[in-house]
Amino acid sequence: MKYIFPILLLLSCAEPTPTEPETPPAVPSTSLQTVQHLYQAAAANDNATIAQLLGNDVEWMEAEGGPFEAGNPYRGVEGVGAGVFGPLAETYENFRVTPERFLVDGDRVLSEGRYTGTHRETGERLNAMFAHVFTVDGERITHYQQYTDTYQWRRLAGSLGE
Repeated sequence: MKYIFPILLLLSCAEPTPTEPETPPAVPSTSLQTVQHLYQAAAANDNATIAQLLGNDVEWMEAEGGPFEAGNPYRGVEGVGAGVFGPLAETYENFRVTPERFLVDGDRVLSEGRYTGTHRETGERLNAMFAHVFTVDGERITHYQQYTDTYQWRRLAGSLGE
């Protein structure tokens, strides 16, 4: 679980002041709040909340043609951590996921934004658009589909010919 979502960053996540008592996180009540809660938990490196929101039954799909698609679909929070977030942390320095807007249709939430970071081996900067599509069942995310500029990802890694 050490690699679970250390890469996601929510720009407006506020840190509690030391004088404030610790309170349990609010339970999300809508699909959008559940997804936003996931980004907030990731920004705080709150692995327990991330695991609760994703659970052992989440199905995670990386973009076709992307560098981490080989394990599709990743199942469960441990599978996602080992197959996606661990390799991302090892490959990119200062990797960030910045959601810019959300669209909601019932139990589906689309998050649009940008990935940024620096490839550790090549020193090249990543600045790729993304769309994340989440399916939410109550307070849990059951499915995730990534869409991104896979050409840019592979170019930076030097793996276009693979």
